Amino acid sequence: MLSSDRRKFLTVLAAPLALSACGFRPIYGDGTAADAMQGRIALGEFTDLSGFQMREELETNLGRAVNATHRLDVDLQIERKGLAITPDGSITRYNLSGVANYALTDLNGVIATSGTVSALTAYNATANAYATRVAEQDAYRRLSVTLADKITTQLAISAESWLS
Repeated sequence: MLSSDRRKFLTVLAAPLALSACGFRPIYGDGTAADAMQGRIALGEFTDLSGFQMREELETNLGRAVNATHRLDVDLQIERKGLAITPDGSITRYNLSGVANYALTDLNGVIATSGTVSALTAYNATANAYATRVAEQDAYRRLSVTLADKITTQLAISAESWLS
């Protein structure tokens, strides 16, 4: 009978073989279309702090455009809604919902792919104005990063169809 350490070791070794047998291919592996899109997508203009944070995350994910063959434009919409209201009318929790419509165009202006991603986050408002402001800024940052990650994933999934 195998010890539990040996079983874990064999399971770790067998997992990649089992995944490859079912046709699984890592999306970001070497030589994949997602790997080939690195450094080939120039980013459009972003106007506010949330857009800037999204741009930073997209650049981290996609690489700085050195040999750009495509341009990514994003229309970011964020809505803040008071959720928890006390009997005296104070709001103690806010939801932030974000929607990002994106379009990837080639250098001739032809749309290669487009789509919409959405995300939701929240933060608490406290009696301390500074703590509330920090929580709000962090929530906006988290939302921007989440949306950028979702866009990156969608681009990676569709990369084979628009990269040439």
